[in-house]
Amino acid sequence: MSQDGKPRIFVQFAGQGMKYIDELRRLYKMNPEIQPFIHDAAAVIQKEFTQYDDAKTGFFSQGLDVMRWIDVPDDTPDAAYLLSSPLSHPLIYLCQISTYISVLQEGLDPDWLLSHTHSATGFSTGILAAVIAAMALPMAELQEVALRGQAMFFWQGVRCQQSMAYFGIQPLLDNTLIDTGAGSPSCMASFNHINRQQLDELCSLFSDYGRVHPAYELMPDRWIVAGLPENLASFGHFTQDQRPESDWRFIPSTIAAHCPFLNYALQTSPLDAKRIGLSLTGDQLKIPVWSNDNGINLANSDDIIQDIMQAYFTRPAQWQKQIAPLIAGSEITHVLDFGPGGGVASLTESHLPGKDIQVIRCTIPLGRHKLFDELLPAAN
Repeated sequence: MSQDGKPRIFVQFAGQGMKYIDELRRLYKMNPEIQPFIHDAAAVIQKEFTQYDDAKTGFFSQGLDVMRWIDVPDDTPDAAYLLSSPLSHPLIYLCQISTYISVLQEGLDPDWLLSHTHSATGFSTGILAAVIAAMALPMAELQEVALRGQAMFFWQGVRCQQSMAYFGIQPLLDNTLIDTGAGSPSCMASFNHINRQQLDELCSLFSDYGRVHPAYELMPDRWIVAGLPENLASFGHFTQDQRPESDWRFIPSTIAAHCPFLNYALQTSPLDAKRIGLSLTGDQLKIPVWSNDNGINLANSDDIIQDIMQAYFTRPAQWQKQIAPLIAGSEITHVLDFGPGGGVASLTESHLPGKDIQVIRCTIPLGRHKLFDELLPAAN
């Protein structure tokens, strides 16, 4: 506990998750109270889907039948399809915001959470869920705003994929390669054992051959970079020739986020959000929310949607800046992670060696047990 004996909580949401559809299905089946919201969100997705003409783009070649995929696992498309931007953007958001709402429905008092929470953030696209959580709305209003966010994410996924089409490519992941050593060729790749200065130098040296952009600093020696698939493959081999201690692999993404490749999405997605009626300002936040790109407090933003879209679409991000209060020693005792997946929870833990901070994964039964049966009773 903190010096006053009370828990101090940090809330975080992921922006990725390889098996998010399995997590969503498990949540739906194990938490009946969340089922009406998931039905409503799936209906919002379907409504937006009917307004998009996919005849030319072919983004939705296997459809978008969320409730059927939940009810009939054998009818679920493969991972390569589900990890494409038009699918993953709306469905990862649905998974994470549903997890958060279900924890409140299970008995986590939102007023208690607000009074004990220091601040919040979200990895990549997870930042919107963090913003919505930080508004501390009554349940009905929370779900109303969350559903507007659901509509926005449908179009954001589409606009991001359209951005890549402007470069003459529509990357398709190879399902048979996703779990292999180098991964399936994609628009983003992870690099280990390399710092920012070294990465910048290598990108500059490689610039005669292709464009590669630093996209997300996971750790000081771990990066995600973005670019066209063939350039990333060449850059990986180039980097290993220059720095043999480095290693890399593709991560499954059909878009090059956090870099100028998504300029078209930045021009169009804010307009989609306005049309949908999603407009948020910093004075609506009850706790600080730390932004992707530079870790500033979005409570000071005049236009949160514009700021978070700019950070996600075109600016490199640094996780260390987003979780700076954890690293700085601000009496935070617990991190509540709402997923999806466990990757970002593990990433946060890797920044906290020697610190007495517990990361609770609210996406799994053990995490909920720790929250409801250990943390809450100890705090009362």
